[in-house]
Amino acid sequence: MDPARVHKKIAEAHFFLCQMIWQECQIERQITGDRQPFDYYLSAFLSAGRTVDYRLCHEQKVIYKSWRKEWNTRLTPDDNRLMKFMVDDRNEEVHESGSSRSEAQEHVTLTPGMKYWDQDMGMVTVGGRPDMPPVLIRKQTYNFTIDGVERGATEACAAYLALLQRMVADFESDHA
Repeated sequence: MDPARVHKKIAEAHFFLCQMIWQECQIERQITGDRQPFDYYLSAFLSAGRTVDYRLCHEQKVIYKSWRKEWNTRLTPDDNRLMKFMVDDRNEEVHESGSSRSEAQEHVTLTPGMKYWDQDMGMVTVGGRPDMPPVLIRKQTYNFTIDGVERGATEACAAYLALLQRMVADFESDHA
């Protein structure tokens, strides 16, 4: 196996995940409504992630499929569902009508003098007179519904990437 080729795809998926996180926090994107960059990065992330499995399968034909089947049995039911969901979503993205990700808006109400910390937007402080009406901040969110449970798209992608990294590390450890 050429580990560099598999690790390159892991790094590529990580890059696209970082770009999706960056796109989520871009305030100007929320104002202009340009959501296409997020979708481009999501598509690239899903493809890079799927290629990790393809590369291992192609490069290790004799041992990978049986190893992978056994590895899957060690996953929690939630991890198995996430792996299957991401593979299926990648197939929908590439071969059908696109990713199943949905959009929503999260509303945050701030009153004058209030400070709000958001990991994506940073610190937001509202100034003004105390009798001023509250300020409503809209934050665009992207989500997946996995087995009836809504999850943030970037959070689900990060969990999937961590599973892929664990899968590669376990395979390398088992076949050193």
